[in-house]
Amino acid sequence: MAELIEVPRGLHGVAVTATTVGDVLGDEGYFHYRGRSAVELARTSTFEEVAAIVLDDSGAPAIGDGTLPASLAPLLDRFDLRTGLSALAEAIGTRALVDLGPEQRRVDAVQLISALPTLVAALHHGRVTPPRADLGHVANYLWMLTGVDPTPEAVRALETYLVLTIDHGFNASTFAARVIASTGTDLGGCLVGALAALSGPRHGASMAKVLDMLDGIAEADRAEVWMRDEIAARRRLMGFGHSVYRAPDPRCTLLSEVLAALSPERHALVAHVEQTGLRVLAGRRLVANVDLYAPVVLEACGVPRALFTATFAVGRVVGWCAHALEQCAEAKVIRPAAYYVGPPP
Repeated sequence: MAELIEVPRGLHGVAVTATTVGDVLGDEGYFHYRGRSAVELARTSTFEEVAAIVLDDSGAPAIGDGTLPASLAPLLDRFDLRTGLSALAEAIGTRALVDLGPEQRRVDAVQLISALPTLVAALHHGRVTPPRADLGHVANYLWMLTGVDPTPEAVRALETYLVLTIDHGFNASTFAARVIASTGTDLGGCLVGALAALSGPRHGASMAKVLDMLDGIAEADRAEVWMRDEIAARRRLMGFGHSVYRAPDPRCTLLSEVLAALSPERHALVAHVEQTGLRVLAGRRLVANVDLYAPVVLEACGVPRALFTATFAVGRVVGWCAHALEQCAEAKVIRPAAYYVGPPP
């Protein structure tokens, strides 16, 4: 047997493959999609434009009309998002990636990316609201969620958030999608696995806890006492710390600007909490992360708290698809090893 290569737990700092999708430069506080600054794209581009870049940068659209197959409507009460996504993949006829050529793989990706917002809204309301032809992808999502025409400010704020979170290195859910894709299974299976990873509280399910923290603080002058009490009780301050960033998280910086324009009063509280948190955590070299401002932006846009993780997935599904398609093209199953440390045989 070949000698095993020992790597850090959690694979931190280990490059397991090559990618052209994007990269995160944590020491510089910078990340990009296919060589283009993600922050600049979030400032200047639509979700549709960035999705096309991230998916494969072929110049072809990455977003379709988002219509759900009619067969799903009578079954909505049986699904959560994971089972609903699996049913969606089955309804549109996704097949094993290994059996498809690049063009058909892309067709499956576009259908799943386009329909996910419609599925999230349908599961939330228990009925399908067909997307409108006169609205863009993000505006349609807000309209399907709330039932009212969203303001341009809310659409732009949510669009900025979704573009900022469309991809972000080899995080747990993206890596899960790639591992699954390496087996050659269908794209729906890759996305369901990624969504399962995202739902974990150590990954994408922590945003609502930031709002719980802000609710507990309530007033700016209570922030320091509240946060020091949490630290004394050995509880984590939500919205602080990141496994990659040592410089300020650029997503946090831009979302702070977005929130300041969208809800100045709410921004004042969050900005004070950020500065207070950095002060009380000064010895730990932590930075505020995207989750500090993101849930407050989502709340101000009208997204229900229960749908924060699902809304994150509405954007990140593009990155998952891009990585899954890239991984499948390698035609090599990801199959690491482990050191056995139990009783000897």
